[in-house]
Amino acid sequence: MSKTWLRGGWHAVVLAVWMTWSLLAAAQTHEVTTATPLRATPSLNSMVLQQLAVGAGVQAVQTQGGWLKVTVGEKQGWVRLAHVRAVAAARPAPQGGGTSLAGLFTGSSTAPTATTGTRGLTQEQLANAQPAPQEVRQLERYAVSAGDARQFARGGKLKAATIADYDGAAQ
Repeated sequence: MSKTWLRGGWHAVVLAVWMTWSLLAAAQTHEVTTATPLRATPSLNSMVLQQLAVGAGVQAVQTQGGWLKVTVGEKQGWVRLAHVRAVAAARPAPQGGGTSLAGLFTGSSTAPTATTGTRGLTQEQLANAQPAPQEVRQLERYAVSAGDARQFARGGKLKAATIADYDGAAQ
């Protein structure tokens, strides 16, 4: 059985992630979405320079893994990428060259990449994890409608493609 790419639910997630990271890579101004420490180096064990409140504005300097180096007033330090969002105006889709959706699946990109998972969490932390409805509400602010995704795809001249379901047999 196969599915049309623009009919399933997973394509919207891929498209939303790509759009978000395209904006994040180009944006200079970010907003803190989760109260977070400004750290001296991109490490959870690093010295805390100051606490940043939700809504605080920061200026992006560079990315490294899941971290963003920022300037806040006179201080410069690191925050986790998951705790900020870009607030710069959206750019139109690139016309030829530049960033492309296909670039997500090749090793030739020099753009920042996102990873998800539980790296850095202990078994005990995972076992004691509690629901965080406020974080879910925060994530829902990034949702895009199917119509917006289709409009973005048309602007980038993307076309639907039929792909076979993955069954794991062709490895």
